Amino acid sequence: MKAGDAVAPALVVMTLGLWMSAEMMALPWFDTEVMWPLLIATAGICFLIGYLVGGGPWQFFLGVMATGDGLILFLFTSGVWPWSLLTQVWPLFLVIAGCACLGYMVASPGAPWPLAVPGLGAVLTGSTGLLFSLGVVPLDPIQQLRTLWPMLLVLTGFFGLMQAIWHGVSGRR
Repeated sequence: MKAGDAVAPALVVMTLGLWMSAEMMALPWFDTEVMWPLLIATAGICFLIGYLVGGGPWQFFLGVMATGDGLILFLFTSGVWPWSLLTQVWPLFLVIAGCACLGYMVASPGAPWPLAVPGLGAVLTGSTGLLFSLGVVPLDPIQQLRTLWPMLLVLTGFFGLMQAIWHGVSGRR
């Protein structure tokens, strides 16, 4: 085990201690029913810090997942978004999972190339699902093609960029 792998768990334990201390002090602004997703997001930040100080790429994956999911859930618990909106924005969780998977590939030069399939699949499926659930994209396929053809250009460029990054990272080995 690398020394960097121990940083995130230590930070998470410290965060839990601070959280429990704030709970025991009964601070008026500290409402655990509203703030609990911040505990998840903070754990994610701890894992990102652990990765940055030399931890394994799995910490990057966990960091992106926990930070993204925690922040989205906080939007609901804090009242910024009503809970009824969850049925429309749930594809954001797929997008986060896909980004975490792709980030893991970039963070780990030895990651297998086929890992790009679930990563890109989750990002594209989540993005498409979000557009449909929010009513941005109509269900008519002809209208979709008329509206979204520029996105095909963006996706083509994205795939080219991912290929360039992959070759750049794998060329440093």
